[in-house]
Amino acid sequence: MTTRPTEMECCAASGLLIKTLRFRDTKDFGGGIKRPATIETDSPPYKNYKSVMLYVKIKKRDFPDEVFSLNYLPRGEDLRK
Repeated sequence: MTTRPTEMECCAASGLLIKTLRFRDTKDFGGGIKRPATIETDSPPYKNYKSVMLYVKIKKRDFPDEVFSLNYLPRGEDLRK
């Protein structure tokens, strides 16, 4: 059995809720990749605004650990190739 989050609340250091993410429509993208195909976000400080991300295709890629560091951030565009 695999568990996946269905909702995530993001709070500022003060405890103020600044964003809620909802993960919906879990889909098998092939290659052992099962992920939500829809992610909805809303921000209580900005009433009536919502973002929706729809994923149609996901491919597996391997990245070195250094990619997940602040030092690598300026080169992030290189990962899109």
